[in-house]
Amino acid sequence: MLNYQVSLVRCADYDSRKIQAAVDQAIGLLGGIERIVGRGQKVLLKPNLIKAASPEEAVTTHPEFIRAVIRCVRRQTDQIYIGDSPAGLTAAEYVYEQCGINRLCREEGTTPVKFDRIIKKKGLPFSALMEEMVCISLPKFKTHNLTTLTGAVKNVFGLIPGLAKVQCHQQAPNFRRFGERLVDIYESAAVQLHILDAVMAMEGDGPTHGAPRRLGLVAAGINGAALDSVMCKVIGLDPAKVVFLREATARKLCLAPEKIEILGETVQAVKVNDFRLPRISPLFRLPNFLSRFFLRLVPLAMKIDSRVCTNCGMCRRICPQQAVFERNGKMMVDSRRCILCFCCSEACPENAMRLRFINRRIRK
Repeated sequence: MLNYQVSLVRCADYDSRKIQAAVDQAIGLLGGIERIVGRGQKVLLKPNLIKAASPEEAVTTHPEFIRAVIRCVRRQTDQIYIGDSPAGLTAAEYVYEQCGINRLCREEGTTPVKFDRIIKKKGLPFSALMEEMVCISLPKFKTHNLTTLTGAVKNVFGLIPGLAKVQCHQQAPNFRRFGERLVDIYESAAVQLHILDAVMAMEGDGPTHGAPRRLGLVAAGINGAALDSVMCKVIGLDPAKVVFLREATARKLCLAPEKIEILGETVQAVKVNDFRLPRISPLFRLPNFLSRFFLRLVPLAMKIDSRVCTNCGMCRRICPQQAVFERNGKMMVDSRRCILCFCCSEACPENAMRLRFINRRIRK
């Protein structure tokens, strides 16, 4: 039953002693780090480093959380590496610096790595490091405009390097297809352990524009879909309403939520009843034909806030549909081409992308 066990441990904040105790307990409830990492093995820690952001924004996995995992893993090995593939074309080195990863690596004697070598698994491009090391995923628990939630399963998407992620959006141009593709990636990656940072989570219009929300939890599981299903219950969301979790269960990659064994705290003890989901999430619970009908009646698309946009062009370069273009020195969105994949929103360094109701014509 080990693969379908999920541990829930309270942790009030990122105080080093508190977070270390919580991480140790969460992993210990699953049998200890020695069940995952052998003596002297190379280990890749894969946090959520979607963009350059301070830890207080709750956009990325907190460095003190990562530090606690490093110290736990170090009981088995000193060969510890940290890496992710940020959204857009932002250099990983810059994101690592801004998110506190470089400093953390210097202090803990670990090595930051880039995902610059690719292997193919089942036709999907992954970082070659995934095959060379024990991979431990360290997701941040957040809402997500496209997938409703981002946690263990979605964090594995970051093992797809660079612009290959954009190609995945091109191949899966609606929320249901993208949810299925996420499960393809999760199944192929076969990450060995997921440890989730939900001390400070994000609610609202995540994964980059939401609001920090204290949940005070560290959660862990070998099965990432099971972990995400339990976290759905913690925030009062039916896992069956999340496309990728419904797909994972249909493929028998996860048990039904009521069959998952929960260790440590009970869901009832840590449950919150007022967690805010993305405003657009009800649309993504409808069948495709209904969502398309709704969009024809009340069209939505991304709009660029010219008050904060610096015309860096990141949105244009990252858009899988070439829906962003420049006119008269300003970046604009062609709403007829926009598929609401939110790649531009995730990649924008100025948080200038906004979801708006629009007329069915080109809008700035």
